[in-house]
Amino acid sequence: MRNMGNEAKVKRILEIGNWAPPVCSWSMSLVGLRKELDARGWDCRVMNLNENRRVRSTQYIDVQNGWDYVRKVLRTVREGYAVHTRVNGESADLYVLALVAMLAARFWRRPALLTYGGGHRQTYFPAPRLSLRHLAFSLLFRLPHRIYCNSEPVKRALLGTGVSLERVLPVPHTSPYYVEFSPLPLPDEVEEFFAGHDGVFFSYVCFRKEFVLEFLVEAVRRFRSHYPRIGFLWVGPWQCEMSRMREFLNARKIEDAVFAMGSVPHAMFLNMLSRSLAYIRTPMTDGVCSSVLESLRLKVPVLAANNGTRPKGTELWEEGNPKSLLRLMNQVVQNREEFVARIPEVTMEDNTKKLADDIEKTCLQSSRASHSRN
Repeated sequence: MRNMGNEAKVKRILEIGNWAPPVCSWSMSLVGLRKELDARGWDCRVMNLNENRRVRSTQYIDVQNGWDYVRKVLRTVREGYAVHTRVNGESADLYVLALVAMLAARFWRRPALLTYGGGHRQTYFPAPRLSLRHLAFSLLFRLPHRIYCNSEPVKRALLGTGVSLERVLPVPHTSPYYVEFSPLPLPDEVEEFFAGHDGVFFSYVCFRKEFVLEFLVEAVRRFRSHYPRIGFLWVGPWQCEMSRMREFLNARKIEDAVFAMGSVPHAMFLNMLSRSLAYIRTPMTDGVCSSVLESLRLKVPVLAANNGTRPKGTELWEEGNPKSLLRLMNQVVQNREEFVARIPEVTMEDNTKKLADDIEKTCLQSSRASHSRN
């Protein structure tokens, strides 16, 4: 009976991350992970850092401001919950939030888990040795009992801070449920956009510098001068960014070429992607990008910036070189079947299960170590 009680205490975790809407790779992975942990009998609480974080809900713990975040993290940790949070090398705010959560977990001797959700080359990390950025991330990475990342190149970057090899585990943010959907009609205006064009290129974008929107605009302009019947479908901006996106497109006089939508449900995302000529992926900073793998799995060509870690089957163009992207776009329009034939079969492992397995193992080991010290 005592062992059952101890196990129940161990199986409590605070997951800090993004909860939809809007949908993104972090929210997709968190929804699946929570479902998996719930099925295993875990008490899994979610603290929402997404755009809707101030909206109160029974599905998650809302966050009204920075002090509210600190108060709720400390309260939950004191109640005996392990902590699993997310960080990347693009956001200083996320770094501070992750540092607070990891320090709290360590202070109260709770299992501390961290997911580094970025690629192997981002703005703040990796950084030159002895730089303030390198020292800051070195401090953060020494706090967790386990660090998850999404690829071996990212793992090598993490190990460059001196963190021990056995504490870092690559687990891509993909699982079979990511590509489960049924073909359904799209909203009327989207159906009209597809019907009004001979083909549509698809992109996930938002107002962050890594999405290089001005570069993408230039590619759209040049391409449309030769293929005026080809359209571009952009999805992804947060709802609060949509008026800005419309102004952006109007100011650059490409509003007729580009149909922009905000965040959409994942099933709709896959339906639009599956009907597109190709998926144009602009960021250099991502790791194993889930939408790239989804596209390849659906046999939709991917035209992606070459960041050195793209999966096999991706068609690569060089950063800052619109001609290299335009060449691929032109070839897709002329002979898409050849591009599709080059896409290998993509097998998606059940990485949600793999992650949940390791969370259980790490939390149990940490709990035993804490009890032995006491």
